[in-house]
Amino acid sequence: MNMQSIAHSDSDLRTPALGFGCSAVMGRVGRRASLAALAAAYDAGVIFYDTARSYGYGESETLLGEFLSGRRDRVLLSTKFGIRPASATPLMRALKPLARALLQLAPSARRTLQRPLASMSSTSHFSVTALHESLHQSLRALRTDYVDFLFLHEPPVSVLQQDDLFAALRQLVAAGKVRRFGIASQPDVIEAAMAASVAGLQTVQLPCNLFNMVAADKWLASGRDVLAIANHPFGGGAGIAAGRRLLTRLARSPETPTALREKLIPTDDAALADVVLNAITRETGVQWVVPSMLRLDHLRANVAAMEHSRFSTEEIGWLRRAIAASTADRTLDS
Repeated sequence: MNMQSIAHSDSDLRTPALGFGCSAVMGRVGRRASLAALAAAYDAGVIFYDTARSYGYGESETLLGEFLSGRRDRVLLSTKFGIRPASATPLMRALKPLARALLQLAPSARRTLQRPLASMSSTSHFSVTALHESLHQSLRALRTDYVDFLFLHEPPVSVLQQDDLFAALRQLVAAGKVRRFGIASQPDVIEAAMAASVAGLQTVQLPCNLFNMVAADKWLASGRDVLAIANHPFGGGAGIAAGRRLLTRLARSPETPTALREKLIPTDDAALADVVLNAITRETGVQWVVPSMLRLDHLRANVAAMEHSRFSTEEIGWLRRAIAASTADRTLDS
């Protein structure tokens, strides 16, 4: 896989690859660290950047646009509309550095801090007017005249009945402001969209991790001609810890083939990234995976996992089956 070569054709886009998720940019992570992470990803060959109007109080797009200035023609750019950014009042701006420091000291406080921020956003802005206003703001912030992907961000199923909205999206594609439009949501909403055969729908984005591989499995069986992008592949801090425990058990199990046990030891970030990213993308029909990679060591592990996996396709298949068997009754909130 050559991630340095920008993909122009649909066939190129269907090669499984690693993207950069910007959900933490200018939110959980500040300006300096965000720019450093973006630069490291770009230097490592990552060409796909996924953001949204709501990320980072609306500042994620602005910072990404600043970073991509002069690089736009060498990357794929994805954004979303439908959830408005939380209001970044002077007080909230002042509290963000304090919240980041608290998260470093007590990661378990993340959910507590996220609740009031989530309540400041609305998920009901899916009118044609809201679409045009949001895209205009996104293009201005991103310093570009088009985006490669535009997603409806966590829409309710009722949005699928808004023919005028999807007609407007198709018009944006025809005008060249959007290359592909799609839906970024939970699997049930995406399944409903696929069942409705929404005209012009070319891509979907959905959560997928070791403890929730149902979406990837369904996509593999469907044979659908739609680009699939997986987000939240590690399932957050709880998912990382659970994933390590699971792989450690498999590494110690006499039922695991000897050669595979050796590859799973030590069960560090590199081994976890290798299993997670390849289990999601290899022979599943999921073309892109977009984790947040704000730490350099995580970025390096993820790039190495996708470009130089230690596991054969047969071994990844065995691991997928073993993981599914051991977590049949468990669902991880991603």
